[in-house]
Amino acid sequence: MSEIVQLKKIRKALGLNQKEFANTIGLTQGGYSDIERGKNGISGTVKKMLILVHHINITFLDGKGEMFYIEMPTDEPELSISSTPLDSDTKDTTIELLQADINRLKAERDLYIELLNTKDKTIESLEKQLKNK
Repeated sequence: MSEIVQLKKIRKALGLNQKEFANTIGLTQGGYSDIERGKNGISGTVKKMLILVHHINITFLDGKGEMFYIEMPTDEPELSISSTPLDSDTKDTTIELLQADINRLKAERDLYIELLNTKDKTIESLEKQLKNK
């Protein structure tokens, strides 16, 4: 599958429209639309943002592997408390990144639920086949 098709799958799995998704990876809606239409390719910067913001397994764009990579928890806390107050732009950016992370986690959860349901149906079907023999 093409990178563009895979990128569109990522956006839809996250439940974002083009504008919302573009904002999370540092693009305008028009710039992102150009990528989905094939006018522009996916730059290295966009790929880095996909990894950093949405935890995308970049090989997924080539049709290999899972959409998201799973981070192993560390023993260190993720956020450190700073005595320096944050400016408004930093707070807004942090909020946007956290919201994008929440959307990614929701999409990841939904994908796992869908996978579990599919596996349950497969098991159920195989059990019926075994009983009929």
